[in-house]
Amino acid sequence: MGKFFGTYERLLDEKGRLQLPTKLVEKGTKKLYMLRGFEGCISIYEEDEFNKLIAKLESLDYRNEEDRAYIRLTTASVNELSVDSHGRITLGSAIMNSYRIGSSVTLIGVLDHFEVWDAGEYARYLLKNTMSYGVSRGRN
Repeated sequence: MGKFFGTYERLLDEKGRLQLPTKLVEKGTKKLYMLRGFEGCISIYEEDEFNKLIAKLESLDYRNEEDRAYIRLTTASVNELSVDSHGRITLGSAIMNSYRIGSSVTLIGVLDHFEVWDAGEYARYLLKNTMSYGVSRGRN
């Protein structure tokens, strides 16, 4: 697909299924990879970008304690997701509980992947970070 952009609000159905925006996932996509994101979100990658991430992990030094912890935590959290014929993925209750995701979610495109946030948690993240947007990088 390429690069991911935008913000999308969604509701999970009673089975924990998430309808993916067509702007985020090309028609015909069958497989995605989900893993632990930062600040409590879920990161979702298409196969090509996921393989690039794995290559970056492989370049880390497993003998280094911090690298080893990052490799372990990242790879242990990977789940392969199937996209159904209606363009949905199933998060399920175990994942929703683990990441404290409710039925209302916000999806955001972040270049090489997209993130799934609990809507309330993403709203709190925005409040915390919007005021300093661009300040630390000298932009805007």
